[in-house]
Amino acid sequence: MAEIRIVYVDDQNDEILSRYVSQVYCSHEYNPRPGDQAVHKIYNEIKFDGTKGYEYLIQDTRIRSANVVLIDNHLFEERTAATGKFSGKQFKVILRKLFPFIEVIIITQDATLVSENVIRKFSDRHGSNPDVYYNTKLAPLLDAAIMEVLDFEALADDLVQSDDVEKMLIDKIVNSLKGDNSYDSLTKSDIDRLIASFKELKDGCSNERL
Repeated sequence: MAEIRIVYVDDQNDEILSRYVSQVYCSHEYNPRPGDQAVHKIYNEIKFDGTKGYEYLIQDTRIRSANVVLIDNHLFEERTAATGKFSGKQFKVILRKLFPFIEVIIITQDATLVSENVIRKFSDRHGSNPDVYYNTKLAPLLDAAIMEVLDFEALADDLVQSDDVEKMLIDKIVNSLKGDNSYDSLTKSDIDRLIASFKELKDGCSNERL
């Protein structure tokens, strides 16, 4: 059975959100399409310690092996970390550059923050039942993120058969999708080329379905 690793990162973990993802959303398997293999969801969470800086978080094996990361937008603020080389805003960019195949969903209490991968934390103004709220707002984002990961893994199988990308890079990206931290030896140029190759394959598959 396939597995998807979901990691929630916050400096003050929200118990309602944590309970929903771990006990409600991850309590059942994800079935992408009829006939496809069911996916087992594995939940973990990290309490971010600002005194250790963002470098410590980036090195955490739970982040490096994750498929989907739920992260509080507060961590992207300038003064969230008391030490380290990176500001919060820089960390947001670094996360996407170092781990481009990890799907990131932003959790926030900021009503002005609007994006397709942003979800508001549950509060009284959303009603009295957090499960109903998160089933409506968060579950579809998580489902879409998982589907994106599965699509990339399927495309990786196609990439293995390709003669257009060096075998060494193919091996690294396939292994990284399996969570073995192969990004350590990938340069930015390597990653950009691999992303371009994935995009070409994905666009080709999309055109074939039309």
